[in-house]
Amino acid sequence: MNDDIFIINVQIGGFPIALKIPRKDEEIYRNAEKLVTKLIEEYNSLYNQRAYEDILKLVAFQLAVRVSKSALHEDPSPLSGQLKKLEQEIDDALNS
Repeated sequence: MNDDIFIINVQIGGFPIALKIPRKDEEIYRNAEKLVTKLIEEYNSLYNQRAYEDILKLVAFQLAVRVSKSALHEDPSPLSGQLKKLEQEIDDALNS
């Protein structure tokens, strides 16, 4: 295994996910995990009668809004590539 790549375990909504990531990006992934967890908790307390799936949709939409706002001020190409890579890693983890 490449020394620059390693596996971290994150929890998203109580669901454990193992991800292979570049070692240099660990802090980014840990911060993303904290952000998603915080948003899930916020939306869950605001809309506690909603299905959990709806809460996750709201979180995804909020994150997409943040990315869109950020894209207005910078070139989104690198971020788009990173999001596609992260999406693939999550899909791989869910399918294994």
